[in-house]
Amino acid sequence: MLSFVLKLMLEMNKIIFLSLVIGLFSCKNEEPFPKPKSFLRVDLPDHSYQEYSDDCNFKFEISDLAKVINKPNSPSSQCFKNIIYPKYNASIYCTYVALDSNLFSYTEYSRKLAYEHTIKANGIEETQYSNKEKNVYGTSFNIRGDVACNYLFYLTDSSSNYFAGSLYFENVPNYDSLQPVLEYIVEDVEHLINTFEWK
Repeated sequence: MLSFVLKLMLEMNKIIFLSLVIGLFSCKNEEPFPKPKSFLRVDLPDHSYQEYSDDCNFKFEISDLAKVINKPNSPSSQCFKNIIYPKYNASIYCTYVALDSNLFSYTEYSRKLAYEHTIKANGIEETQYSNKEKNVYGTSFNIRGDVACNYLFYLTDSSSNYFAGSLYFENVPNYDSLQPVLEYIVEDVEHLINTFEWK
């Protein structure tokens, strides 16, 4: 019986010794550091478009993922539109104005809106558009950073018509997490600009 107890104690000592050795060698002298934040992966479909046209003085192509609605609480005769991306919680708020020798005030208003984001923006990229064939001219403002509006644009025929749009996400701005969807929708907006025509 005594030999059995001694054998058992020896076996237990071996197990304890082995556990200590494994424990010592598994410890590293590295300082722990936090893992970087990560974001959910967003799978975006290929771009596809359809023409949008109604009683207003313009037409363009929009993404198949988007739908156009009249701006709430505005008469349909004013041609204020919202282009909604329900899946991505994004909206492009569009305004149409018939000009009365006041083009400069509207273009400066759009520029002012874009540069109001300078405080939080990492940069603003301004791009000029000119299509003499369709008589469409304009400017876009691609605003990088944690801002409320990441993209604004306006289009005009320089005499009678003015159309402007601004892209908003209906959530707290986080440029890093929104970037893939933002770039996807900006490509759609640039397609809208390039297919825009006055009626």
